Amino acid sequence: MPEEILEKEEIIIRNYRTTDYKATLEILTQLQNQYDIGLNEGKWRETSGLRQFKPNLKRITLIAELKSSGEVVSMGMLEAVKNTLGQYIGYLNHWATKKDFIGKGVGKILADKAIQILKSWGCESIRINMAYKGDRKLIDIFGKAGFEPIIIVLEKKIEQTE
Repeated sequence: MPEEILEKEEIIIRNYRTTDYKATLEILTQLQNQYDIGLNEGKWRETSGLRQFKPNLKRITLIAELKSSGEVVSMGMLEAVKNTLGQYIGYLNHWATKKDFIGKGVGKILADKAIQILKSWGCESIRINMAYKGDRKLIDIFGKAGFEPIIIVLEKKIEQTE
């Protein structure tokens, strides 16, 4: 694949289909191998139906595919959550792009569509949760798109006993 930036017209943004499971798992596995995102294939499989649009939920997974070949090259989950003040906050979660397409503008095309959808849902702000030890480059990229760090969340992992 050449190193050029892809144009919006070359990408189809659509809702997740169950047939996208293998392609999304491949993308997340690449991310797991590079950043240890905590991917659990069993749990990803169990939730595959949740990645489809549900009429009464403000949650969908978007897929970016190449118009020319139908190859799935990026994905992202978005949802709107009403906070205690009654405001809808949009969230971008599990955002990932296939290794060969990073830096080619696919993530931006996908994010622009997600922001458009979250606005239409009445969201007043949009948040991206990132790992504390995440890649500084990603923070800089999101910063250029107008995202600013606002909170620090502390987490303790609980060991599951069976």
